[in-house]
Amino acid sequence: MIGHATTHKLVEIVLGQAERSSFPPLVGATAFLSTLTMSVPVEWLVVVASLACRRRWTMTALMAAVGSATASLGLYLTFHHFGWSILLARYPELADSQAWSQATDWLSKYGLLAIFALMALPLPVPKVPMLAVAGIYRPPIADVFVAILAGKIIKYLAYAYLAVRFPEALRFLTQRGSPADRVHYRVRSLMVARMTTSRKIRTFVTPPGGAEIHHQ
Repeated sequence: MIGHATTHKLVEIVLGQAERSSFPPLVGATAFLSTLTMSVPVEWLVVVASLACRRRWTMTALMAAVGSATASLGLYLTFHHFGWSILLARYPELADSQAWSQATDWLSKYGLLAIFALMALPLPVPKVPMLAVAGIYRPPIADVFVAILAGKIIKYLAYAYLAVRFPEALRFLTQRGSPADRVHYRVRSLMVARMTTSRKIRTFVTPPGGAEIHHQ
C-alpha cells in the first residue's frame, strides 16, 4: 500500500514537470518504478503524460517503453537466476494458476514471439507468469529484452497516438478496473486539461486597451 501511494505521488510530481526538457526521461523512470511495483498501469501513465505534453508524445512513449522494458528484464533476470525459490516465495499460488499454464503453453509453442505479443497487445493477461516461465526456460537475455522492448514500443506509441489524436478512442480505459481506478483516471484527466488550459491562457496578455498580444 505504501509503495502504491508513493508511486502515485511520484506520477503527480512528474506530470508537474511536463514543460521541462527532462519530462520524457522522468516518465521513463516512473514507468520503470511502476512496472517493478505493479502499482500504476504504464498504459495509463503514457496516456496522461502524452496529454500533459502533446508535442513530445513520441519521445514520452519511447522513454516509457525503455523504462518499463528494463524493469521487466529485471524481473526476468530475477527468475532467471533464482528460479523456483523466489517464484514460490513471492507467488506461492502461481504454479497452480491458469495464467501459469497459459504462459507455459504459449512459450513452448511460440517462443519469444509469445513474449513480444503479450507485451504488444493490450491483453488482460498477467505478465509476471510469462516472465517467470521465460526465466526458468532461460532463453538468451538479449533476445528477451528485444522482444519485450519491441512489444512495449508498439503498444505505448499506439496509446500515446490515440491519446493525442483521438482522445475519445481511449474511453475504454475509464471502463476498466475498479471504480476507484476509473475515478482516479477521470480526476487525472481533469488535472491535465486544467494544465493545458492554463498554459494557453498564459500565452496571451490583454493590455489595458483591450487588444490581445500573443507571445511567440
